[in-house]
Amino acid sequence: MKIKLTEDQYKRLLVENDKSFLDGKVEFPHIGNKVNKFIVKLFNYIHHKVGTFKPSNNREIREIIIRDFGLTDGEAELLRHNYANFSHDIDTDDFSEFIGADLEFYGELKFNTRIPMSAYMYGTMDGYLTGHATSIDDFIDKLENNDWEDVDTDWVDDIESYPEDAEWEIDTDYTSDRVSDEIMDLRRQGDEDDIRDRIEIMHQ
Repeated sequence: MKIKLTEDQYKRLLVENDKSFLDGKVEFPHIGNKVNKFIVKLFNYIHHKVGTFKPSNNREIREIIIRDFGLTDGEAELLRHNYANFSHDIDTDDFSEFIGADLEFYGELKFNTRIPMSAYMYGTMDGYLTGHATSIDDFIDKLENNDWEDVDTDWVDDIESYPEDAEWEIDTDYTSDRVSDEIMDLRRQGDEDDIRDRIEIMHQ
């Protein structure tokens, strides 16, 4: 089912921004900052389809908003979040009592920082393998079958390596620790404005 808006309804959706979304930094294409009749209709429709909000319905609610109401991904995330909030406060299937209520911002943000990387690099150095055998031929057979006992090098020669062939990937474990430490250090130093300056709001 696709719900279409009249031109007047669509225009009304575009003029509701009163700077409550992060002090006017965020404007969505089709919705304002407060619950209006259109959003009540949307919430009632979702309630009819899935009932009171449950975390397991997250994806379904988001798909309903995008598919049946033609809203953007960012709008769907915000309305899904607010439906969850309002749904916990009401025991009927009519959300009209919330007309005029503020919608809480919920969206994707980005923090710009240095990301730790790690790589596997291959190199070679002169060394040797040892193992027990009954003869040289027996030892050769064991080498072919990976049946040796120890490996070592003299650690006196340069390692022949090929850094241009390194396979780099994001070190997510170290990133978690590093970013947490970075935020704590900046807050301790009173540099919270620096943190905020490096945060961007993603597409709505």
